[in-house]
Amino acid sequence: MQKSNIKGTLVRWKDDKGFGFIQAEPELDRDVFIHASTLSHMSRRPKEGDIIYFQLERKSDGKFNAVEAYIDGVECKSEEDTNSKAKKGLRSQQRDTINSEKRANQSQSQTRGILYRIGIMMLVLAGASFAYNRVVGSSGVANDSFELSQSSIIAADNTPSSISNTGVNAISKAYQNRLNGVQVSSSGTVVKLLDDDNEGSRHQRFILRLSNEQTLLVAHNIDLAPRIDTIALGDTVEFNGQYEFNSKGGVIHWTHDDPQGKHVSGWLKHNGQIYH
Repeated sequence: MQKSNIKGTLVRWKDDKGFGFIQAEPELDRDVFIHASTLSHMSRRPKEGDIIYFQLERKSDGKFNAVEAYIDGVECKSEEDTNSKAKKGLRSQQRDTINSEKRANQSQSQTRGILYRIGIMMLVLAGASFAYNRVVGSSGVANDSFELSQSSIIAADNTPSSISNTGVNAISKAYQNRLNGVQVSSSGTVVKLLDDDNEGSRHQRFILRLSNEQTLLVAHNIDLAPRIDTIALGDTVEFNGQYEFNSKGGVIHWTHDDPQGKHVSGWLKHNGQIYH
């Protein structure tokens, strides 16, 4: 297949509705709309972070549509796959029966594996408890010191805290290796405020510069989380979200709770207030 003359990153995709939006490279004044039918010839459904090659169609209202598109690195469906659908339908009942038996066997195996891991964890915890009691009994270390240490660990795991260079290094590595779907935490300085994207799900957009001079576009879903109305140039914003690669440094999204509970919850922190 010959490549189209425009490249972009699929920054938003609503699989249940069958459409999404592409951020073109170089960036246009608005994201490009793409419908699932445009990619029906691909061997899998599109997902956020995919690199899309497409041709641009401008509507009379000024909006952009992607046509003649394909997903970079994903194979197209072959004619053989299409012709084999009828044969597959004839064998579907037998295959369903076999799959049901396999799932039952896998479920039993997984249950045994879970019980085995629980047993190992209980033995480890029992050993740790025994060792701790011996240390406390022999050295006279106070219980409140141990409880304070535990509280510190819990706070670090569940609440936004001071951000180290570890997050910046992870983002830099994700950018260098063109990775997508990486959960990251860090902070940056607001260097540009963009207009809200009100097509589909509404997103507040702004650009951060990290301590290593890398820039990130933050796409914060304001249909699912509060908007940061007080944000201004030069402000510091901490974030926890999902990194998606693009040539300008990357995009951070999923900076909010997932209503369905299937995705890691993210957040933004500005002037001491957390938005999620």
